[in-house]
Amino acid sequence: MGQSLLIKAITNPNVAIKQVKLKWQYSYENVARYLAQKSSYNQIVNQKEIRILGLRRTGNHAITNWLIKQLPGKNCYLNNLIIDENPFYRKHEALKQYHPQYQEETQKLLQDRQGNFVPKDCLIYSYEDYAIQQVTKQRFASHHELYFGKSKRKYDVLILRDPFNLIASRIKGKKMEVKARKQTAIDLWIDYAKEFLGETNYLTHNKVCINYNQWVKDVNYRQLISQKLDINFSDLGINSVQKQGGGSSFDGREFDGQASTMDVFNRWQNFQTDMSFRKLLDNAELRYYSELIFGNIPGTESLKLS
Repeated sequence: MGQSLLIKAITNPNVAIKQVKLKWQYSYENVARYLAQKSSYNQIVNQKEIRILGLRRTGNHAITNWLIKQLPGKNCYLNNLIIDENPFYRKHEALKQYHPQYQEETQKLLQDRQGNFVPKDCLIYSYEDYAIQQVTKQRFASHHELYFGKSKRKYDVLILRDPFNLIASRIKGKKMEVKARKQTAIDLWIDYAKEFLGETNYLTHNKVCINYNQWVKDVNYRQLISQKLDINFSDLGINSVQKQGGGSSFDGREFDGQASTMDVFNRWQNFQTDMSFRKLLDNAELRYYSELIFGNIPGTESLKLS
């Protein structure tokens, strides 16, 4: 995790001063947010709320974009949130700094940031590379409506990709570190698999689990996912490659407009002689859950070390 404030004060006082100002600003905004909401605490702000969890390189952006393209009305998407932080803070700051021409959108985000929420047909937001327990912990959940507003319907979406192609993509994209404390990408994948199968149940809001591999190749499966999320299926956005995260680790945005033609099921073959890759996947528990969820992935048995 990051350096302590004391160490930063010694080594980089300007950063420390900025962080202290931010802490005071958060405290002030929290009080203002509570007062702004006090008179309308039970008012529905979001007709639908979709919280998405996934590991990086799982296809999070592809699936999120596909969902957004099919959502009608006034919607808001918050990408890759930081836990325990005002979810609207960073998007508002980024839009204000880098896109000053979007004044109306910036003003709406400021209202949301301050707790004077703009009504939405759907609020959709994502967390990446966190342990599920970090995202769902009670301390932050108890203040959920203070930060997100009250929602009529809530959904939890968990996205999982087979570990062989996932780890290959993460190595290629140099994204092996995760945000979860004292856990690796392998540890997190196993925990996500257990939640996917219902062995754990931290996600309690109409949980919808998405098998990325099946989502890519099966239109009927995609239609079923839309149905579970009460979305009128159109399959718009299925061929887009999003700029968030730089697109594909292997192809960038080269296949934007024809994403369904990317060879996303054989990424592991690029590392099949890489001993460090093989050691990462030489995990009996990981292989057990992979087989349960994704079935046999032809050729991956050659990666076994014994």
